Amino acid sequence: MDFEQQKQPQSYDSSLKALVQQQASDILPLFLPGAIYEETLNVEIIRPTMRADKVYKVGYRDREHILHLEFESGADSHMCSRLLAYNSMLYLDHHLPVISMIIYPFRTKMAESPLLVMSGEEAIVTFNFLKLPLFLQDAEYYVREHVSCMYPLLPTMRNVDHRLMQRVMDELKELYRDDEVTLAQQLVWMELLLKRTDTVPVKEKKKIWRSIKMYDPLWEEHPKVRQIRAESKAEGKAEGKAEGKAEGIVQGELLALRRLLVNIVKTRFPALVEVAQREAGQIKDPELLDLLIQKIVATQDERAACWLLTVRDFERS
Repeated sequence: MDFEQQKQPQSYDSSLKALVQQQASDILPLFLPGAIYEETLNVEIIRPTMRADKVYKVGYRDREHILHLEFESGADSHMCSRLLAYNSMLYLDHHLPVISMIIYPFRTKMAESPLLVMSGEEAIVTFNFLKLPLFLQDAEYYVREHVSCMYPLLPTMRNVDHRLMQRVMDELKELYRDDEVTLAQQLVWMELLLKRTDTVPVKEKKKIWRSIKMYDPLWEEHPKVRQIRAESKAEGKAEGKAEGKAEGIVQGELLALRRLLVNIVKTRFPALVEVAQREAGQIKDPELLDLLIQKIVATQDERAACWLLTVRDFERS
């Protein structure tokens, strides 16, 4: 194909666009009988980057599919529309069937499937998606079947009490007896979800919390955390000396923990350094800062780290 032939399709496209644009009010009703021209919209549709939570290629029903998972902690009136946009773009990129699923860890109003985009009585788009409400799942089933990959999610489910969770922690301790870092990560996610969930009675929450806190020494033994913590504490104490004895100690601890948080984020998620600096400065409780640091260390995903840094569960002053 020579250069002139390559140019022809683009020339045809441009000519047709110009033709329609000049006589849109007359031509559009011929393309779509019954339509009435109102205005010309900007054809340069530039949207901010949309980042899906998790996307996988999977085998399903004897052929390859794309599986898209979205995790939603609360109600979102635009969820169906966003999900449709993700689904369409993934299909455009991969040319494979795309299965979209919303995972709801906490009790909330859920999106309804299918999404119907109606034109009068006719559905011009019918978009089916799946939902997995974890808060309706039975925790006892996963423990009975030893489905350990689901254990960090158990606090969001039904039928959770301290006895069940103690069994889970004992099993995880045995499973990860040679990998304390992974064990600690599993427990931190349990702690995070336990803080938010409303499926576990408060009395049971407190008992489970005490059991989880017994594993806190694991973090003290994490080499990277220990190194950064030591460096940050030394710097913070030096700055805190000028504040006076009692108040200086508290301020020095806060400075050390804030510096520790920022240093960890800088090492693991450089794009979030400014967010970490801003949010760390708003936390006045050393215990809350320390808990946030533990969770950031356990997090592998930048999106989850950003959520942890900005989530309102960590009360600011």
